[in-house]
Amino acid sequence: MKTEAAIIGAGPAGLIAAEVISSKGYTTTIFEEHRKVGVPDHCAGIISVEGFDRLGVPLDDRFYLNTIQGGRLFSADGTCLEIRDKIPRAHIIDRGGFDGYLADSAVDSGVDLRTSTRVKDIVFTKKGVVGVKTGDYAVRFDALINAEGPGGRLMAKAGYDTGQEGILNGFNVDLCGIDVESDMVEVWFNDEASKGFFTWVAPLGHDRVRVGLASQAWDGHAALRTFIKKRFNSIDIPPIRAGRVCSGGPVKRTVYPGMLLVGDVAGQVKPTTAGGVVIGGLCSLLAGESASRFLQEGNQSSLDWYEREWRRLYGSELSTMLTLRRLLNGIGDERMSRMFRAFNEEGMGPRIGALIEDGDMDMQAAIIRRAFMDPVLLGVMAKVVGRVLLSEILSFF
Repeated sequence: MKTEAAIIGAGPAGLIAAEVISSKGYTTTIFEEHRKVGVPDHCAGIISVEGFDRLGVPLDDRFYLNTIQGGRLFSADGTCLEIRDKIPRAHIIDRGGFDGYLADSAVDSGVDLRTSTRVKDIVFTKKGVVGVKTGDYAVRFDALINAEGPGGRLMAKAGYDTGQEGILNGFNVDLCGIDVESDMVEVWFNDEASKGFFTWVAPLGHDRVRVGLASQAWDGHAALRTFIKKRFNSIDIPPIRAGRVCSGGPVKRTVYPGMLLVGDVAGQVKPTTAGGVVIGGLCSLLAGESASRFLQEGNQSSLDWYEREWRRLYGSELSTMLTLRRLLNGIGDERMSRMFRAFNEEGMGPRIGALIEDGDMDMQAAIIRRAFMDPVLLGVMAKVVGRVLLSEILSFF
C-alpha cells in the first residue's frame, strides 16, 4: 500500500494533523488500532472555552455535556479551597463523541481512516522513516506523523527511546444518581490515592459525574473505588476504565528524517493537569502544515521547522507548568494541608480567584509567574514551607 502521508493514531492530535494535510490535496491515511475512534475513553474531558476557539472547533451536541465555572480543591486532610469564576471557564465533553466529530471532519476532507488496524513496526533506514507494518500489510509513504500516544512504544521498539518522563496510570468511571454542584469540579490532593497527581470529580450534568485519578502506582482501581465509596457512599461502581497519561513535559526530539512526533508521544501535554487536547491540537496544526510543506518541497528543513515553531510558541509554557508540577509533587500531603489551611485563615480564596480569573487554562505560565510574585501569597507560603525553601522554589521561576 502507498500513501503520501501516514498517521499513527486517531486521537485528536492525529486527526487534526491528518485533516490539514488532506485538505491540501495529499493522500492521507490514519491507522487506528481500536475498532472505534475515541474508545476507550480515559480522559476527564475538561476543555477550556478558549481552547475550542483556538482549535477552531465549535461546540456540538454530539460531544457537549456540561459547562464549568469553578472548582474546589481539597488537601489530604479535607481542607477545601474554593475558586469560583464569574464566567464559564471550561466545557466538559464526551471524548468518544468529540473524537468522532474530528474523525468525521477528517474523513470529509478526504482522509482514509482505517480502524482496527494496529501498526506493529515503524521501518527505519539510513535515509529515515520509509514505512510502517501492520498485522496484515506494509505501508509506504513520503511523510509520517506519529501520534501513537504516551510512552512511544513503536519508537522504543525501533530503537529510538524518546526519553519520555512522567508517564502516569489513569483510571476513571462515570457514575449516575450523584448530586453535586453542576458547575464546579473537585480536585483532591492525596499521595496515598494519587501519588504524583490528583483525584478529580467532574459533573456531567443530570446527576451524573465522572470520577478519576492518575498515579505513579501501577494499579489505581482499588484507590479509586475507595475514594468513591468515601466521597459518595456509593458501592455500585461500574467497570473502571484505565489508560496512560503524561505529566513530564516534552520529549527532547520530535523530528526525525521523514517523521514528526505529535501529541502525547511528544509530551505536548500540560504537566499540571495532563490535559493534551488543546496544546497537542495546536501542535498538530503545525505538524500538518510542516508535513504538507515537506510533501511539496521534499526538504527535511520543512520538517525541522515544526520543531522550532512549536517550541517557540509553547515550549516556555510547558516548561513553566512542568516546574509547578515538580513542586506540587514534592510538597507532600502534610505541607499541602497546612498551606490550604493558611490560605483559608488569611482569606486568600478571593485573591487566588482573582488571579485565576485573569489567567488562561491552556497557557498557564503567566498566571503561575504572577502567583509566585504576589507578596501576600508568598508571605503565606513562607510560613508553611520556610523562607529558605521558598527562595529555592522561586529561583525556578
